[in-house]
Amino acid sequence: MISNITAPIAIGQSSNYYILSSADGFGSASVSTSKWNRPGFHGIKVPRAFYRERIIRLVITVHAPDSATYEEKRRDLLAAFDLPRNGLTWLKFTTTGGLNLQTQVQLNAEIQAPLNPGEVTFGVFRIELVAEDPVLYSQTQKQKDINFADGSGIITNSGNAPVYPIVRIHGNVVDPSLTNAGRTVSLTGKTIPAGSYLDVDMLNETIEDSTGVSQYEYINDDDFWWLGKGNNEIILGGTPGSSGYRKITVIYRDGYLGV
Repeated sequence: MISNITAPIAIGQSSNYYILSSADGFGSASVSTSKWNRPGFHGIKVPRAFYRERIIRLVITVHAPDSATYEEKRRDLLAAFDLPRNGLTWLKFTTTGGLNLQTQVQLNAEIQAPLNPGEVTFGVFRIELVAEDPVLYSQTQKQKDINFADGSGIITNSGNAPVYPIVRIHGNVVDPSLTNAGRTVSLTGKTIPAGSYLDVDMLNETIEDSTGVSQYEYINDDDFWWLGKGNNEIILGGTPGSSGYRKITVIYRDGYLGV
């Protein structure tokens, strides 16, 4: 159960004006399948299925001690969800079990906010949102260092969904490689000097230096990887120099399929 929504506006147990009457779409995201008929046979083939967008539907009861305050709170709620102008916005919420999670959303349909006769201090809003990413993420960002001298280290995803980290490679190191669960991202002909770094974005499959310039031309292996549930052993390759941090920093958030 969702106890509170904390952004883009406070809704639920922590609010004096907005009651979260219903919250849908916090299970799994939408699913699409690749399928075809079996010629001459009963049934079909379903070789793959993919999580797609997450549709979230909120029913919010607005109430206030007087009509002027009620109208003000209606306007505040509409402004908070003016996402077509504001762009993708973090929807942050807390579960009754104590998880603090978030997902980026956009408005997916018109906000239904009827003005019914007699409802001068209370009313009901229905808001439908869409999230690009099927995963719900912890509001707490984690990061952990692994030294090239150690050769490997463990990164723990405490959620139950795979998440794609950003890995910062600190120099001095020549031709670094990053491996997890048999998948490898490696560079050839690239020296990262001491005091500099490269950022490997595993989700967007980009590699940039500290000034934002792409370094993809140095890619040898491009098997970009994710952090699975539980412990992930990250194996480092390359030749570290004698100066600089000579480490990687793995930046990520725990991910959840739903609540």
